[in-house]
Amino acid sequence: MKKLIYASIISLALGMTSCKKDFLETSPTDRIDAPTMLENADGAQVAMNGIYRMLYLSGWSTGNTDQNFGIMSTKLYTSLMGEDMVQDAQGNGWFYFDYKFDVRSRYTATTWRSYATWNFYYTLISNANYILAAETTVTGDADKIENVMAQARAIRAYAYFQLIQAFQQTYKGHESAPGVPLYTEPTTSSSQGAGRGTVEEVYTQINKDLDDAITAFAKNKGLQLQKTNIDYYLANAIKANVSLVQNKWDDAAKYAEEALTKPGLAMISGDDLLSGFNNTGLKNVLWGAEIIADQATVYASFFSHMDASADRYAASSRKCIYNWLYDQIPASDIRKQWWNNQTDGGEAETKPYNQVKFRYADKASDLGDYIFMRAEEMQLVKAEALANAGRLAEAKTALEDLLKLRNPSGYQAMLANVTMSKDLTMGSIGAPRTLMDHIILQRRIELWGEAERAFDILRLKTGFDRKAGNTNHSFFVNWNTLEPANKEMILTIPQKEFDGNKSLDATKDQNPM
Repeated sequence: MKKLIYASIISLALGMTSCKKDFLETSPTDRIDAPTMLENADGAQVAMNGIYRMLYLSGWSTGNTDQNFGIMSTKLYTSLMGEDMVQDAQGNGWFYFDYKFDVRSRYTATTWRSYATWNFYYTLISNANYILAAETTVTGDADKIENVMAQARAIRAYAYFQLIQAFQQTYKGHESAPGVPLYTEPTTSSSQGAGRGTVEEVYTQINKDLDDAITAFAKNKGLQLQKTNIDYYLANAIKANVSLVQNKWDDAAKYAEEALTKPGLAMISGDDLLSGFNNTGLKNVLWGAEIIADQATVYASFFSHMDASADRYAASSRKCIYNWLYDQIPASDIRKQWWNNQTDGGEAETKPYNQVKFRYADKASDLGDYIFMRAEEMQLVKAEALANAGRLAEAKTALEDLLKLRNPSGYQAMLANVTMSKDLTMGSIGAPRTLMDHIILQRRIELWGEAERAFDILRLKTGFDRKAGNTNHSFFVNWNTLEPANKEMILTIPQKEFDGNKSLDATKDQNPM
């Protein structure tokens, strides 16, 4: 802990450099210390804005920084660890080692996935803890103070949720397994490190933070300065995802439904679906980051790895859809246009099965907003949770509400002969027969490149198979397992943590090698 989570106050200040300059104008933002910053409610919000900026910054490793750019980096590497996203070439190497399951052995390096993921999420936690520690001393409007503290609790919960999924098997059946170290107080280089505890303890903390945040946010549901900021509805959305992993079906449905009540929020259709998923102004966006020109990065970005029409990494290392999954999408479904078909060819962006779902808003300026969560994800969480709760008719209606916007002329035929069952029988491939088969299939299509597919594989306990349905791709890394809790699906703890945390023993506390 000591040597890894070490720059909390510095990170707060650096994270503020591009935020609105309406606080302490006379002091350069990289020189404001935490006590000064957290004197009043406005300063606390500026500090919180610094955390929000970290969500899309690169630099979480000492090398290979172009594959480590916050939340979207996690979404990309976990997608490539599943079967639905195929990387057609090594290119410059970024993300290819995640795709071929060759990062776990690199835990001793500060340049690879384990360190970058651990460092990113614990830095969010550490900075949130500094804000929360000032809760009783910060001055100003009481409602503003309560709101910013709710934001800090929610981001801490989100970070722990991502960590526990990345570094341990899924919750159900592993409640007593080693978790990740928990910290709820500010830490410094001299702080005593914490042990791993249990998975259950981590989820207890996550739920406490979210419950407290939701209660506070409920007093003013409309207070959200911008879509990057966590609010009442987004906290409910995060809670819905946590409940889904814990198999708390009624809770998952309830919180997803509440998230979907956000004024102005709605699922999108038509041309909006083909616009590149690069604009937080879309009405379906629950959470995202507006990227402005002076914050854009040429290479260390999600779009540089996804948009093959630009002269960036994606041009030589395309992200393609698993052809079996592509074949499950009817021609009448507008989402079929998110990928090239099997006969396309020629330029980099027109290669077979290459994705065109995610594109720069402006290639010349390397601009494109990041969308972290949208209404459609909550609609699918709602459908899955309702089905698991035995509320099958409601679940089918929830699924139909989405499909009406994607395949208006064909959705009824698709579900005409569905077996009304919560059993998941399909796995990676196979004929969707049950309602649950269809819900999970639509999740894989709709949230391709957005939801963390590796986490879904673990929580659904299906394993996956890249090879069986991959008969048309001339490229793919053949790696598959039907083992529900394969050790390769979780990251190893970075050596740097063991070096600085006396409460952890590398010989006993490391994940299986």
